Amino acid sequence: MKALIFFDINGTIIKRDSRTDIPFQKAIDNLLHAENAMEGVDTSARSDKDVFMEVLRNHRQDFSEAKWEEFMKLYHHQLEKFKDTDVWRDNADVLSFLSKLCDTEHILSLITGELNIGAKYKLEKIGVWQYFKTGGFGEDGLRRYDIAEAALSKAKHIHGSCYDEIYIIGDTILDIKTARHLGAKVISITTGSNTREELAAEKPDYIIDCFSEIKHLFL
Repeated sequence: MKALIFFDINGTIIKRDSRTDIPFQKAIDNLLHAENAMEGVDTSARSDKDVFMEVLRNHRQDFSEAKWEEFMKLYHHQLEKFKDTDVWRDNADVLSFLSKLCDTEHILSLITGELNIGAKYKLEKIGVWQYFKTGGFGEDGLRRYDIAEAALSKAKHIHGSCYDEIYIIGDTILDIKTARHLGAKVISITTGSNTREELAAEKPDYIIDCFSEIKHLFL
């Protein structure tokens, strides 16, 4: 069996906690000349651009491409500033799992609300960026379904349809719904923003606490 496997990033590949989005938060604070500008905004399973637009609305500001470009420069600066710190850490046993997966015929890709540049910095930090030739990112759509459709289209463009099944691995209910939207099987990991009970209520194909629990599927 050859699978096309899409991974979420925060809460799945990267450990999700209060430090995970510090560079993004600081870039927004600097843009708006404010402190804790993102307070009260739920970022889970959303595109960075959608979050950015909500923060602007909360501060009674309109979105513009010029403002977005300014933010991107500030964000790049913060990513560079934090790249050698511990704000991004690998989640569970993902490193050993990915290193073994890359030696198989399976196709690895991403579905994430992260902007491409943020995904690159985070995954380079833990040494796994090179495993992913393509993916759907925050630039590809404001909503998760749009990002997922873009990810699938890119994967097909590069790899064709030479796979037997599609899987999505993520930590949120929205990852489960996204898998259903694409007609994919879904593996929910309990290391993110939704509890095991919340995930189970959506009836994913598998619920795991660590990646070794699914090695029989792919290795």
